[in-house]
Amino acid sequence: MFWSVIQANRRKTLLLIVLMGFFLILTGAVIGMSFAGGRLLEGGLAGAGIAALVWAALLLLSLYASDEVLLEVSRAREVSRETYPQLFNVVEEMVIAGSLPAVPRVYVVGDPAPNAFALGKSPEKSHLCVTAGLLALCGRDELQGVVAHELGHIMNRDVLYLTVAASMLGSLLLLSDFFLRMFKYSAIRFTARSRKAGPAAGVLILLSLLLAVLGPVLARIFYFSLSRRREYLADATSARLTRYPEGLASALEKIGSYPGAHSAAPAVTSPFYLVNPGRQGLAGGAFATHPPLASRIRVLRAMTQGAGYMEYLKAYLTATHGRATLIAREDLRDADRVEIRPPSGGAPAPSTSDVRRRAGEIIRAINDFIFITCPCGMKLKLPPEFAGKQVTCPRCKREHEAKKPDAGSFSGALRTQAAMDRDVPGPTRGQDVRYEPGKWQNFSCARCGHPYEISPSFGGSRLTCSSCGSIIRFAPGPRAITS
Repeated sequence: MFWSVIQANRRKTLLLIVLMGFFLILTGAVIGMSFAGGRLLEGGLAGAGIAALVWAALLLLSLYASDEVLLEVSRAREVSRETYPQLFNVVEEMVIAGSLPAVPRVYVVGDPAPNAFALGKSPEKSHLCVTAGLLALCGRDELQGVVAHELGHIMNRDVLYLTVAASMLGSLLLLSDFFLRMFKYSAIRFTARSRKAGPAAGVLILLSLLLAVLGPVLARIFYFSLSRRREYLADATSARLTRYPEGLASALEKIGSYPGAHSAAPAVTSPFYLVNPGRQGLAGGAFATHPPLASRIRVLRAMTQGAGYMEYLKAYLTATHGRATLIAREDLRDADRVEIRPPSGGAPAPSTSDVRRRAGEIIRAINDFIFITCPCGMKLKLPPEFAGKQVTCPRCKREHEAKKPDAGSFSGALRTQAAMDRDVPGPTRGQDVRYEPGKWQNFSCARCGHPYEISPSFGGSRLTCSSCGSIIRFAPGPRAITS
């Protein structure tokens, strides 16, 4: 844990609150005086008071309700252990490795672009969000690296600083937009007041316009150019917690090369993400929220001698040719050596079409679609507005009950992700089931025991268990393999 970074983030948060409050009140006072005509003192006090109220309200919002607002803006949906056990297992493992006091609440965002972000003012009350695209794209080691990176932000209090900065930016944008709209619709009265009050009023109007236009611009530049050092430190935390730097490096590489990796996420939330969701996020830049993706991958893959903080610092200096100190000396005093573990193994990487299909199923599950797997192999996907009680399979004409999913839980589609688990014990990974084409046959799912009946007209190569989401693949010949 980077104690110097935690202390620095706390100091910067307090300083940001004070400085932005002063700038907001000053801007409000100047705008108030420009409205007041000859009564400069009264107008200045009124404008400063309004600005102070706006600043205080948004500050309280950022400290007490910002997480809920950002989760709502991102359309994140909380998940449970039953709907995606692998994700919960990975989160709990990293919480234990990082000695966090509480397990963050876990959310899934219905976005096909692979990404992740964390929210929370303290490790005791935090939230971890991953997109549907990330769950579909990443294997266990890669998912572990991403989760550990986001927990690193929570441990270092980066999220607190970003949340306050976002609220302060919102204050400036709100005040500026209010003044510019008032100025647009009151230009004639402004001109008349400036003539009556003399040249001082005209100067105040110009000054207020300057503050209203440049203030948000400067605030945006500041917000989107927040220290990119925090991303490197979170990467270092991920390498140490997972003891496998290649996991995060592979995830970043997959995200950077994935077609359609750019998300429609709101711009104000960009600094929270693992990778900037905008189109300018991969290459970096003077005002980019994140370092270049290639640089982060290069540093992680340069860690060949260990996974500790000292090894990351050496890899960072070698890969980036940097001279600035990334990790403070006091944080390295007790930095023990961490050996790199071997990869956990698992199934081969899914194809792009499989990733898109899986992400689509997760997104539909988030939106309460009804998923029904017919014994003939056809998978029916009914939208939440489907009003009928029965549905007919278009292939075999079998009738199925259109049962709505339980409130507050995902339907069976999200549980299909259990088939992608890389840590399923060996005995449950597969089971041979006798299958003779052209006959009615009965068998049970190897994982949950759910019974199935295969019709003579069945011609598919696989089906998905409607109970536990396991994939049952039918190989050529008289046998089927369930996984």
